[in-house]
Amino acid sequence: MPLSPRDWHQRFELQSQWTQDTRDHLYSRAGVLKSQRVLDVGCGTGVLTKELSQSSINSTIGLDIKSEYIDIAASFAPTAFLSLGDAHIMPFKSSVFDFCLCHYLLMWVENPLAVLLEMKRVTIPGGAVLVLAEPDYGGRIDYPQKLAVLNEWQTTALQNQGANPFMGRKLKAIFHQAGLNDIEVGVIGAQWKNATPEHELNSEWEIIQSDLEFINNTSEVVKSSEEIRKIDLAAWATGERIIYVPTFYAWGKVIKD
Repeated sequence: MPLSPRDWHQRFELQSQWTQDTRDHLYSRAGVLKSQRVLDVGCGTGVLTKELSQSSINSTIGLDIKSEYIDIAASFAPTAFLSLGDAHIMPFKSSVFDFCLCHYLLMWVENPLAVLLEMKRVTIPGGAVLVLAEPDYGGRIDYPQKLAVLNEWQTTALQNQGANPFMGRKLKAIFHQAGLNDIEVGVIGAQWKNATPEHELNSEWEIIQSDLEFINNTSEVVKSSEEIRKIDLAAWATGERIIYVPTFYAWGKVIKD
């Protein structure tokens, strides 16, 4: 069964926890929290928008193409300004934001370079564009080895949904193609705690079960997934489980005239 907007809101909150340290670092490096106006592109249900609107930033604007996400964001981030629109053709004048950022967005858009160019267009000269998290399933690691099939399933499901599961490795190239300056690209590290909260495990399997809807021979895969889930949960319980999806970030400055 597909996830509801409320289910996705919980997922977005979990993703924001994964990237908190990276965001703190990038916000500090770029000076985001000292700015006047920041645009959160593909803001979803407003998780990062709320975080930014509660900071010292003068005004935070969230943009998303899905009205159901904007509806949730309106109640979740009530002090932010929200706009319904397409990141490929944003409804803003040029050079109006100090910083423009996105989080787990470019892998889902039709033309990532076009979106990045739009982010650059609406950012003032001397400002910066930040892409905070883009995964690359081509470098995913699963252990125990029997769980490697999860990457096959999720990669296929993402592609069948129109997403690019290998977006992360392309960030450096499209930042250069967009003509941004002082570009910095990196990969978010990983740590494995002794115990993973149950809600995180449940969230992962909600995503997997939703993804199975987008794979051919679903009935056979679903049957296999029941056994894979048992192996997965047992590996977490014994402390053996490793899952790592390289997740890239990048930021660059808009050149002054």
